[in-house]
Amino acid sequence: MRYRLPSLEALKVFEAVMRHGTLRAAAVELCLTPQAVSHRIKLLEGNLGTALFLRHGHGLIATENARRLAIEVRDGLDLIAHGVERVQAPVENHRLALHVSPYFASAYLIPNLSEFTARDPLIDLRISIGADLVEFSARGLDAAIHWCYEAPPGFEAIPLLADLKVLVCQPALFAQRPLLEGADLLDHRLIAPLVDNTLWPDVLALFGIDRAPSQGMLRLHTHEAMFEATLAGLGVGLASHRDALEAIAAGRLVAPFGEHLLRRLPRHKTPHFQLLYPHGRAPSKLLLAFRDWMLARTSELGREIQQGEQPASAHHPG
Repeated sequence: MRYRLPSLEALKVFEAVMRHGTLRAAAVELCLTPQAVSHRIKLLEGNLGTALFLRHGHGLIATENARRLAIEVRDGLDLIAHGVERVQAPVENHRLALHVSPYFASAYLIPNLSEFTARDPLIDLRISIGADLVEFSARGLDAAIHWCYEAPPGFEAIPLLADLKVLVCQPALFAQRPLLEGADLLDHRLIAPLVDNTLWPDVLALFGIDRAPSQGMLRLHTHEAMFEATLAGLGVGLASHRDALEAIAAGRLVAPFGEHLLRRLPRHKTPHFQLLYPHGRAPSKLLLAFRDWMLARTSELGREIQQGEQPASAHHPG
């Protein structure tokens, strides 16, 4: 049977953009530039004769056609990957398959990964990236690095790094509607992770607030999308520590209540990046080696975050 299909590369790029929600995050996973990702999406749209995304400022909004196509493409790519794995020569002693949170992958894992791979040139390392916890067996995964508060049912969890957040907003938004006390948050749209319903209520509780804001929340799937929405002035966000401090130092964001506010949350209410593997499955020697390396690296990263200096512009202007 002859198949009339777009290129497999274009479909892989499309699937990554749909999963991450932004060109930049998809580009990190695919080792491409955002411009190259955008170019491939435009070629795919031309091939299909339909728009897959609506361009809105620096962001993308998936069309209904894109959402329908994404389901079929994802299933198709999974089937192809499983078929290829069945016929490949086994390299099990050196194979490590991971599923990693997008932000952890781009901010912490990929920039340091050469330290681990340099230990064994035969390592067959396979990394998929996504915010959701996927089914391990179907994808042949050994472990995941997942953003969560505690171990999901059926998993052993090893905390790697606290995802310390900073409450931030765009300077122009602050000038328009100042945040001088906690109650002022109730007059703003709050930007929240789609996978979590507790972080903002816990933050509001720090101010003694137990009622909902007057505006609806903006819930997005990835840190990348939430951070871009905050930079665009769509609401008040909770940005990861590193990105927040960089944006504050550059004058792109302000932290009305200082960078240390969320450190007052107890540990069980602070999200962590955790290494997960199925309960009852003995980890391989390679996974144990990765675990030990990751623990050493994140311990160092954690100290750097804890000792990080607060930029002079971290508080509200004036």
